Amino acid sequence: LYGVNLSPFVQRVKILAAAKGLPVEMVPPPGGSVKSPEYLEINPIGKMPALQLPDGFTVAESEVILEYLEDSHPKPACRPRKPDEKAQMRTISRVCELYVGQPLNKTFGLLSPGADRSALPAILEELNKGLGHLERALSGKKHAVGTKFTLADASITPTLFFITALLPTMGVKNPLKPYPKINKYWKSRAK
Repeated sequence: LYGVNLSPFVQRVKILAAAKGLPVEMVPPPGGSVKSPEYLEINPIGKMPALQLPDGFTVAESEVILEYLEDSHPKPACRPRKPDEKAQMRTISRVCELYVGQPLNKTFGLLSPGADRSALPAILEELNKGLGHLERALSGKKHAVGTKFTLADASITPTLFFITALLPTMGVKNPLKPYPKINKYWKSRAK
């Protein structure tokens, strides 16, 4: 698995691999960057993570890697059986990636000392809109969907970790408080 620990997208894959008991060796992108010629040979998209299989085939994009791991190692099942729960699982994963993860990624660049944080209010507005979508999509129970761990849990957990770890360093106190279902879900995970 090519990636670094400080990526919610890499963590999604690590969480699912752990839930399935799959040994996954994580290594940094060769050449020291996702844009290095060495890494672009492996993953021309130039993003992480990328999962390189023993035969050399590479699976890119965290969501696709999650689906691949579920398809190639179906037990324990981490995808619900009911079509409506499958749709809910996929909605949560997509909302995490597109509407929460994208604005969250913009905050990483604001962490360095002396960074211009003038864009922070607009980023937070976009992030809160995404969290509102996520709030509506969650089941409000122990798991994101249904009664068992699913791909949605693998997607949402690292996203919420980074929100609760990063935003307070930027002056945002208790960023999940306005979202009761998300807050309840995160508290059950953070124990």
